[in-house]
Amino acid sequence: MIRYFIFLLSIFLLVLASCKDDNPIPKPPTYLKTKLPAHSYHTETFDAPFDFNISDLYTLKSPVNCDSNYCEQEIFMGRALNGTINLFYKKLEHKDSLPSLINFSNKEVDFHKIKADQIDFDQIIDQENRVYGTLFDLKGDVATNYQFYLTDSSRNFLRGEVILNCVPNYDSLRNVLAYIKEDLNVMLNTFSWRKN
Repeated sequence: MIRYFIFLLSIFLLVLASCKDDNPIPKPPTYLKTKLPAHSYHTETFDAPFDFNISDLYTLKSPVNCDSNYCEQEIFMGRALNGTINLFYKKLEHKDSLPSLINFSNKEVDFHKIKADQIDFDQIIDQENRVYGTLFDLKGDVATNYQFYLTDSSRNFLRGEVILNCVPNYDSLRNVLAYIKEDLNVMLNTFSWRKN
């Protein structure tokens, strides 16, 4: 019995001696690397009066609430990205309504300031095609990492936002967001208003 007790005591002391006083450092979680296809694009014509190039991965859903003054369009970004780009077109009733639409778009971006670590923006100025606007890049664990608005400053206004169908985790989504931003840059750089 004493031998058994000494044996258990020695094992207990050995285990106790092997433990360090340091607190263990947690390892960051691992994320799967998403393999995304090479970028390729085609031109889309929308029910609202504009056209631009979109990725071949993307497909248009049926427009909603469309008439000559307003239209909502959803673009499904494919299974690899599992998200949508929501577009909201509004015909300007008069030039004085443009500032209120821009303010509304800015408030939609401001709504995410609480969660955003940083908000960058790129100005869009294409005088030849009369396309002016801003692309907002919201960094952090936010519901929408990209929002934008475009206008011709006299007749048309378009607001857009990218929504991914996943729990927002900026670090794990960096490569997907970089891929989407490249697609958005092509969309915005090929954007043109159709003449009414």
